[in-house]
Amino acid sequence: MITFSVTKMDAEKALEVVGGFGRYQIGATALICLANFIYGQQLVLMVIVGATPNITMENQKNLTTIVTDFDLYGEKWVTDLIQGLCMGGFLVGAVVFGQASDLIGRKPVFLLTSILMVISCFCSGFTTNWKTFAVSRFFVGLFLGGAGVALFVTLSEITGKSVWTKVGLIYQCSFSLGIVFLAGLSYAIQKWRIICLVTSGLGVVILSPIVFFIPESPKWLYAVGKSEKAEKVFQKIARWNGKDATNLALDHVSEESQKKTHTFLDMFRYKKLAVWLFSMAVVWFTSSLVYYGLTMSASDLTSDLYIGVALLGAVEIPAILSCMFLMDFKWLGRRGTVLVLFLICFAVSVTTIFVPAKYGTAILALGLTSKLCSSGIFAVIYVYTTEIFPTPLRTVALGTSSTVARIGAIVASFIPLLLVDLPILPYILFGASTSLAAILTLLLPETLGKPMPQTVEEVVNASYQTLGQAENETLVQVFVSNIMWILNIKYECVLSCRLKNRTLEFQ
Repeated sequence: MITFSVTKMDAEKALEVVGGFGRYQIGATALICLANFIYGQQLVLMVIVGATPNITMENQKNLTTIVTDFDLYGEKWVTDLIQGLCMGGFLVGAVVFGQASDLIGRKPVFLLTSILMVISCFCSGFTTNWKTFAVSRFFVGLFLGGAGVALFVTLSEITGKSVWTKVGLIYQCSFSLGIVFLAGLSYAIQKWRIICLVTSGLGVVILSPIVFFIPESPKWLYAVGKSEKAEKVFQKIARWNGKDATNLALDHVSEESQKKTHTFLDMFRYKKLAVWLFSMAVVWFTSSLVYYGLTMSASDLTSDLYIGVALLGAVEIPAILSCMFLMDFKWLGRRGTVLVLFLICFAVSVTTIFVPAKYGTAILALGLTSKLCSSGIFAVIYVYTTEIFPTPLRTVALGTSSTVARIGAIVASFIPLLLVDLPILPYILFGASTSLAAILTLLLPETLGKPMPQTVEEVVNASYQTLGQAENETLVQVFVSNIMWILNIKYECVLSCRLKNRTLEFQ
């Protein structure tokens, strides 16, 4: 009689068995990146459809926008309000649907919000006044916030740890490419109503295959005690990847964990999670403040609307691709990369304060440097946030962080007003916020080479001593231990260089 041994394993180990990045993940990544390609277009759509055409430019003479159709000349506050409503909707959607995604699953939330987002965008093209258009854009932002968070977390939970960094950053690049594509599409069409209809149509074409191809997250199923359903999903992945998962069997999560429903409040029941969430929220807020503050105060980068929008997207790609290598460098990791980029932003902001206004080129170069760094930070923290928090709270954490980032974007809308009264004040604000964010980054754990935590208990019971933070340390001790950790790295690097030099001398 032939017997087969079955080894029980958790979801992380099961993903390794079925293949962390095979044909299935390649297809899933392509589809989800295409979805983010659509999200990028929707979030910056107002830059095009809310613009006042520059009739001195030949390529804008036939451009129609809500300004021309709704007679909003000289009413800049209206277009700013509409964009603010879209961001506000995104803020609400990220929190509400982020919580729903952790309670009922990633796929139901993505399915519902994607359908409603496409419908809302489609309706935008048929509005007859700016007020109804504003309402439609609010709902686009609301459902986009939910769909984006649910889909990104799903991608993180079906991708192997060894390639997750690169996959997460490629996902960010697709957002930027969506902005570049929107510029080209708008140049070709030049009719705002048709632009709304075409982008919503693209949403239907691109998002529909995801519904059938992407299953519920197996890690979420495992975390809520649905091990049998999780096994079926893993077996599907194994078949696509050409792996044998016949004997795959998952450990059963304890009954206590299954019955436990985690909510946003759970973040504050545990000191460790509360500190991490607060620190990460400040990091997200600061990144958004600097990025959107510089973007809004540099709107006159070029008189050509289409080139300006295209550059807005294209400038982010080099920063994102650079972070792809920095995040996996063992002396930096996720935390170190974020810390270094914040320190550069701080140095640039302080330097800008002392640069005379007549040196416009130098100020532009410094501002562009800060924007590149803030783009890189955004790319890193999207990946970093999903790696820090456990599966039952992952979407809540990402949704909360994204919400705080939208608040930063709203605050950034007042940056141009500060520039009028006191030009150096925004850079003082940038310098203060980036220095605070850099300090709080030291409170976050390093996740390079570590599996994603699957339960709250796993995080709470872990000591993270290798991250420079013992279980019972006070915040002051954490700061000191992390500073010593950085100094130790510097000492090891210097010692390594000296040993190499000595070796050369003996040779």
